[in-house]
Parts: sequence; structure tokens; C-alpha cells
Amino acid sequence: MDGTEYMIKVLSRFRMVDFPELLKSWDVLSERQLQSVNFNRNTRKDAILQLAALCEDNGVTLKQIADLEIIYNCAYPQKRRWCTYQMFSSKGVEEAKLFDFEVFRKTFERNLKMLIRSVMINILEHGEAVWIRIAWGKRHSPPNQQRPSYVVHYPQTPYVFMANLAAQYRVHVSQALVVATEHNMLKELDLRGHCLNSLRDIALKRFNPTLSAHCRKPLQQLNSSQDSAQNQRITVENLREKEEAKRLTAAAFGEGSLPKLEEVQYRLQTVFKDERNMGILSDRNKPFRCVAKFSSPNILESLRALPELGIAEVPISTMFSSIPEKGKNYFKITDKRTGHNTSAL
Repeated sequence: MDGTEYMIKVLSRFRMVDFPELLKSWDVLSERQLQSVNFNRNTRKDAILQLAALCEDNGVTLKQIADLEIIYNCAYPQKRRWCTYQMFSSKGVEEAKLFDFEVFRKTFERNLKMLIRSVMINILEHGEAVWIRIAWGKRHSPPNQQRPSYVVHYPQTPYVFMANLAAQYRVHVSQALVVATEHNMLKELDLRGHCLNSLRDIALKRFNPTLSAHCRKPLQQLNSSQDSAQNQRITVENLREKEEAKRLTAAAFGEGSLPKLEEVQYRLQTVFKDERNMGILSDRNKPFRCVAKFSSPNILESLRALPELGIAEVPISTMFSSIPEKGKNYFKITDKRTGHNTSAL
């Protein structure tokens, strides 16, 4: 893939409204060149071809185009599925260290290129995070720009988020990261999803700061407008039950906005319980296994709404309500009789 073809491929992902702002932050085309492209009158295809021609005239390199692709992913991180990782130090306690972007960039690039020679690395600062794009090549072929890996690291924290990273390269990226950040090891957490900001908030415990206070709040009273809207046939007991359900739900999830997760998965491993001593499957040596998946555009908000809709009883099981607190949405539930420890809760 040549530079022009790659440029057109990257620009084709942009919406028309994105071009002015994202290209300006790219800072490769001049203000005059950007003004020469009429984004209001041109069709999307014409605008892309004109921008590609301007980039070709400027001699834009593959590295610069890769920077533009990072900028696009910064604007739309939900286009990728992110896995959460945590770095650990041998000291056990994380110490606040002054982060030097240039030292980090040079150290990471040097260490990764020592492990794999055919690789192209782009590193940019965006907001409070460092974004890394890695295009992988083979011994006798250049880096493939079609399937790059992405790594997002939040300095001053031990958390890293990765997308589209093949297992064969995971150990190399892990080694380069721990060296560049002065840690000793990196471990994958059971926390995955498309909303990068929500994964960050869960990992850093930034979600719903008033959550613990709800456990101590007294039962809230209905206001006059709510009282007037109640059907006269509803009994006082039903009103109390409804308010109690609200209170317990608020105690479990809080009342503020919740992190956005699309899926929760539980892997169950258990043995057959022959309580009646009927001999049915009681001699089975291997445990039973099953997977239960719950999916929604926002699974936590959906779970919080179930009691109010009358679909679930309160209190909601801690297997669901503790998802943000435990920082994971993939659980493994095992039976002690199988010889494994229970690790879900």
C-alpha cells in the first residue's frame, strides 16, 4: 500500500464535519491549504481526493499519516474493543513519578525495536493519555498498516489499555512498556469493552463518587407532584415497597451516571450434586461448564433499571452490582469440589 492509497483509506473514515478540526490538530496541512478545500460544497469523495492531493504535494510520509490515524482513533475510541492491563512494581506500592514523554517514547521504541526489527511505532500525547500505534511487519516484509495495534497508557497510573494486539506480540509490548515505565510486570485484567473512558474510570475508581454515601441515606419522601400522579388505587404498602426498591437500588448502584459496559460474562464450572443418591451422573469426573453472557448498549444502567420495571427483585445480586467496584466484567465461578478456588466474588 503506497502513501496516497493509505491516506485515502484513513480519510475515508472521517465524517465531513470531522475534517476541519481533526486536520487542524494534525498540523500538517497549512491553514491556507485547508481553506482551499470547501467542505460545505464539495462532496465527501471530492474532499478526500483533494486532501490526498494536497498531502502528496507536501510530501507527507507514512509516519505522518499514521499520526492522523491516531488522531482519528482518539476522537472515536469506541470503534475498537479495549482490554485492560495493570503494571506492577517489585516495591509493591506505586510511587508518584514525574513523567517525561520524550524519555518514555525513546525508551519504548528502543526496547520494542530490539525485540522486533520490522515495526513502525507512532506515539502521541492526547489529553491525559499517551497513545501508541504499532504496525507490525515480518522479517522480509514492511510493516502492515492495515491492522495496527493500539496501546493507551495513562501516566502516573499503572493502567494500560490495548486494542487489536495479537497474542504473539503481547509479550514484546509488555516488556517494552514495563521497561519504559519502570515497572516489573504487566497483567491483563478481566475488564474489556468499547468505551475507553468507562474502562479508565472503572480502573481508576473515578465512577459515581457518591456511591458509598447511598448506603447511609434514609428513605426519600415522595414530593407533591409525585403524590398527585399516583393512582389512588395503589396501596400505601405498595408505595413503601417501591420506595424501598429505589433505596436499595441506589445503595447498590448510586444515582449518578454509571460507566458504560456492553457485556458481562460469567463462566461457571461445577460438579453434579446427587442429593437423592440416584447414581445419575454422580460418577462423572469432569465438571460441568457453561457460559452466561449479558449484553446491552449500557449493561450497568440496564441492571439498575430492572427493579423499577418490576423485572428483578431487590436487592440486586452482588454478582451484578459489584462490577464497577471489582473493576471487572468477566467472571469465573468455580465449585470448590472441582479442586479450584472460587474467583468470581
